[in-house]
Amino acid sequence: MKKVMFSLVILVLFLTGAVVFGQDISQKTYPQQYGSPAAYEAASGNMIGGYSEAPMLAERVESGDLPPIDERLPAEPVVVEPLDAIGSYGGELAGPSTSPTCCGWDVSEMVMQKLFTIDTDLQTIIPNIAKAYEVSDDLTQLTIHLREGHLWSDGHPFTSEDFRFWFEDILWNDEVTAGRPGEWRPGNQKPLLEVIDETTLRYTFSQPHPSMIVRMASNPRHRGFRAAHYFKQFHIDYNENANALAEEAGFEDWTKLLNARLRPNTNTGTTATDTIAGIPTLNTFVFVREDSFGNKHFERNPYFFKVDIAGNQLPYADGLRRVLVEDLQVQDLRAIAGEYSHFGWGKLLSVPTYRDNEEAGNYRTALVTYNRGNEYSMMFNLTHPDPVMREIFNELRFRQAMSIAIDRSEINELIYFGLATPSQSAPTPDSSFYEPWMTDYFAEYDPDAANELLDEIGLDQRDSDGFRLRPDGDTLFINMQVAVPEEAWGQIAELVVSYWNAVGVKTQLKLIERSFYNELRGTGGHDIAGWGLDIVDIGEFSGAINNIRPHWGARAGSKEWTDWLNSGGERGSEPPADIMELWDLSQLWLQQPYGSDSYLEIGKQFHDMTFRGLYQIGTVQRPPQPLLFKNTLKNTPPNDTEGLWSFSYRQWVMFMPEQWYFEGDE
Repeated sequence: MKKVMFSLVILVLFLTGAVVFGQDISQKTYPQQYGSPAAYEAASGNMIGGYSEAPMLAERVESGDLPPIDERLPAEPVVVEPLDAIGSYGGELAGPSTSPTCCGWDVSEMVMQKLFTIDTDLQTIIPNIAKAYEVSDDLTQLTIHLREGHLWSDGHPFTSEDFRFWFEDILWNDEVTAGRPGEWRPGNQKPLLEVIDETTLRYTFSQPHPSMIVRMASNPRHRGFRAAHYFKQFHIDYNENANALAEEAGFEDWTKLLNARLRPNTNTGTTATDTIAGIPTLNTFVFVREDSFGNKHFERNPYFFKVDIAGNQLPYADGLRRVLVEDLQVQDLRAIAGEYSHFGWGKLLSVPTYRDNEEAGNYRTALVTYNRGNEYSMMFNLTHPDPVMREIFNELRFRQAMSIAIDRSEINELIYFGLATPSQSAPTPDSSFYEPWMTDYFAEYDPDAANELLDEIGLDQRDSDGFRLRPDGDTLFINMQVAVPEEAWGQIAELVVSYWNAVGVKTQLKLIERSFYNELRGTGGHDIAGWGLDIVDIGEFSGAINNIRPHWGARAGSKEWTDWLNSGGERGSEPPADIMELWDLSQLWLQQPYGSDSYLEIGKQFHDMTFRGLYQIGTVQRPPQPLLFKNTLKNTPPNDTEGLWSFSYRQWVMFMPEQWYFEGDE
């Protein structure tokens, strides 16, 4: 069968100096990555004569603890052109997290490496861990080529066996995995995985599945492999003593122990949160220990597969520290004190404070556009266990009323200095599917019209306190229990509650811990949920589509319908006709070649339907995001960067922290 090769797309420009090539280095937004030394040479005319390493690794080579650098790198390593300059080795990156088990993006994204990644045009899929890929003409087959000689962080070969083990012995083993994610069973069918040789494997799907390669480039969850040589010791098929091993470790059986070992580094939210030393990785840094304060320490991966344009093995930094902080306020205070090398989760309202303390804290503050469809998007539970609440929430006019009861301009002025854009939950203007009506759709503040709509749908009776009554005579009460990892979200939620109370819908806000919030949404026991709406075309096509269809991502407003759709009708309850149509459109869209005419046509229909349904209610979009950097940390985004801060690109990942370096004393 004829194949279409998706190769590295490189803009070839003339050399402008001995080191600087490609884009004028002063005008670059992101570092440039090349899939191999040959690709780098073709683009620049320069050759890499040999490889070198960090002093801490050279010492280990000298002592006999490590093989030489040439034996640790793949035959064809990835080549990175740094943002500004070839760096120097040494120093420790440090970023915060308020949770010991989740998030901490300022660390997880320093570690993260995906099978493929996204080029500086924010569209093209280019090699990363894998060397190359091919997609068949009918879009049902995906062939992946690995790098010859690529090694795990413990020096063991990384091969197609790591894919086969995960696919057959973990993903499609019912004892280990109760349910398979939809991307691994398109058409509700198990794909065929063929191991061609040690560095070549092929998936054959039951239907066109072009989004798979985009998923592998956007989210580490979709990588499709684990270190077989390590995890087989916990699997009963490979170790007859696996149950005894589990019992010794305090687990009920081998499946529980295996899943506990597999859980770390499964997705963006848990990458770099594990405390299990010894799990092999292909990531930039390797976890080594947790101290008595809950801080987690990482060291450079001695087998990391990237070099700079001078042949220096990356990363430049020797180590990485995940600083555990008590809460968002303390996190901010410690940033101002200069305790982090970098900080990507500052508050816009704190920018004047950041700037006032730059000299004392020895850092600088940069602003970057947060390319979010909405800063805080809320969704009523459309499959609420209370049938009266379910009926109210499923009434479109109720959602319209609650939306126009919100004063988005006030939210923007009070929380974002007027620098964000008041907006309904909608695509950002750079999306292929954006239309001007989307941001304005039932987003104009009009409490009088909101009151009229609420009266019109039968919520015109009031209790003694002036709050609206449900059709059964009880007071309509919305219990808004939410978690807010970003302080601005809590401030938005407070204002929204005040707006809704003002139109007679009794609403109470309670900020709760993240795990409790997840439990509420997971069981469908909430009234309303809220989260940031990260939607970028490439992100939606690679898995974030679930942000704008059941289950609507972190807003999770349709558990019963989602269960039914994902199980082929075996669980949950059948959705109404409009939800079924929306789901079918999304499934059809995912089968189109990315960027093709059919992709654009069907995608427009899908986006039009999902946003006209007002299943989510938004507030503002695209605010500036402050980023803080130690003054000594180089190759980081400049103060006037044109780069985008987007979860679809995994925020820091596009800025390649592996090429950051410290200049002078850290």
